[in-house]
Amino acid sequence: MTGGSVEDNQAPPGTQAIGRALSVLKLLADADGELPVARIAASLGLSSGTANRVVRALQAGGLVAHNPRTDSFYLGTGTILLGQSAQRGFGLDRALPVLEQLGAETEESVNLTVRDGDESVVMLRVQSTLPLRFEQHTGARFPLYATASGKAILAYSPDAERYLEALPDDLPPLTERTLATPGQLADQLAQVRRRGYSLDEEENVAGVRCVGAPVLDSDQRAQAALVLQVPTVRMPPARVRELGALVITAAKEIAQFVPIDRFLSR
Repeated sequence: MTGGSVEDNQAPPGTQAIGRALSVLKLLADADGELPVARIAASLGLSSGTANRVVRALQAGGLVAHNPRTDSFYLGTGTILLGQSAQRGFGLDRALPVLEQLGAETEESVNLTVRDGDESVVMLRVQSTLPLRFEQHTGARFPLYATASGKAILAYSPDAERYLEALPDDLPPLTERTLATPGQLADQLAQVRRRGYSLDEEENVAGVRCVGAPVLDSDQRAQAALVLQVPTVRMPPARVRELGALVITAAKEIAQFVPIDRFLSR
């Protein structure tokens, strides 16, 4: 008998409901504030009734909270508890003191990022206390090719060649200094492997230079990257090597806390 029955080819029961619930959570996570049901429904292409049922089910589970004054919804305390548990599972709670120490030593902002597909995502951040600094938040996403974190991760990723081949011949510019071609990126990845740290020369944000180092597992694959973000006026070329050495040391320390049998990125 060839092929499967209709039942065999169908998704498991509940898949659609779970997918909708996850879409609502992601939408609220990316929202700048609260969202009413009507906005949730319109953003996800759901009927108002379906959106309301999904939101109410999430509210009952503590993952979504309701503001009766605005009749809008936002992420509930249950998501905080889940996030804290995930951080402990990946060792990120133990990594935070390392970021704080590096931030205190350099007086600059420090990010711990992970790869999510073709993007670099900020998971932990320690903000510089100096008046001139680049403001950012956890969850911020940037293309791998335009960031120190992305380059550090790609340089030690087994699929780096496949990633480079999939890029367009002309890379979409984020600033006037963004790398123009995959070939230029390939050259920089080779440099990262030679010296141990990566650079972002105002390629992602004008006026900000970054130095990053990979967080490696036991097979020398990048699980994440540690990055210092520095206003260009505070990072002359002479300081790059100094910061590179510091971020490499801190990234090696963090690598001790990341379980080698778990992947921080999907």
